[in-house]
Amino acid sequence: MSPYTTFTDVCPITPISSHQYAVELKDEWCIGTVPNGGYTTCNFLIAARTHMQTTHPKLNQPNPFNLHLEFLRRTAVGHALFTVRDVKLGSRISNLHLTLSQNGDPTPIVEGYITMTSIADERGLSLPTSYQLLPPRLPADLTLLASTGEDANYRRRGQEPFPSFRRAALNVALYLVKPSARPASRPKSLNDQWIRFAPRSNGPNALGSGRWTNDALGFLVDLFPQIIEQYINPVAEDATITVDDPAEMRKIISKITGSETEPKARYWYPTLSLTLNVKKLLPEEGVDWLFVRVKAKKIHEGRFDLDVEVWDEAGELVCSSYHASLALDSSRNITRNGKGVKQQGKL
Repeated sequence: MSPYTTFTDVCPITPISSHQYAVELKDEWCIGTVPNGGYTTCNFLIAARTHMQTTHPKLNQPNPFNLHLEFLRRTAVGHALFTVRDVKLGSRISNLHLTLSQNGDPTPIVEGYITMTSIADERGLSLPTSYQLLPPRLPADLTLLASTGEDANYRRRGQEPFPSFRRAALNVALYLVKPSARPASRPKSLNDQWIRFAPRSNGPNALGSGRWTNDALGFLVDLFPQIIEQYINPVAEDATITVDDPAEMRKIISKITGSETEPKARYWYPTLSLTLNVKKLLPEEGVDWLFVRVKAKKIHEGRFDLDVEVWDEAGELVCSSYHASLALDSSRNITRNGKGVKQQGKL
């Protein structure tokens, strides 16, 4: 057993039958009242892996390498049930359909298709494409970032502007490009970050207690400073990198929001659909650092897209992802249906 916390620990999946699995969605992984979409995606990945390992162990296909999810309704904290349908079982590749439901209601909340294989046993044509990040990522001294939180180009993100709303973001340490190091040609629609796993459940010394494995890729492609905030709250976003004092940060946010009490986030950014393509296996024991680039092509009439890529320290592409998302008033997040009331769609 690894001495480090991984997403296997965060998302314990309990088999109920050969094709049903239970999980508890937890409050500390929420945005407002809704479990973060990336956290939910990790539960899908782990449920699919668990299904292949327990129901179809002879196939030896423990690795999801392609996933597509549709977030039909809002998830909620509490008990959730995965129901798996074996769409096609093959000797090298298998296709699964997973449905997540809650509160004993069979109405699907999130549905997805996941393609499984054994990445370690893949054999086939491989060709060099010379693909690389453009513009290239700025150099980083990860040893210095780990010890001091800062190097020439990056600085650890400090106080989350809306910590009670974006609770899922409190489980990681983000290292963002300093405003002073940001090239003038770099658009606001692009965000670069180095990220470490620091689960709050591990207490004040959480940094360094968690590591990234393939189970965490769903979360990694859905946890970053929201690009829209760079447009509507640029002062606050820069302050998260440059301001260390939480009291000073609260003053900045209060001035922006006009609230002396707990400031409220203006927007909620729910994911409508998410596609994930896995390029490589991370070590079983996990890694400390990963690099994430996020970019938006168009933000229009409350709808936007996100292209996300995750790279390792060696400069190898780990996975890519595409999101279709919405920008909604945050009140749409915290206004929840009562217990026993049939859930409506996200809109």
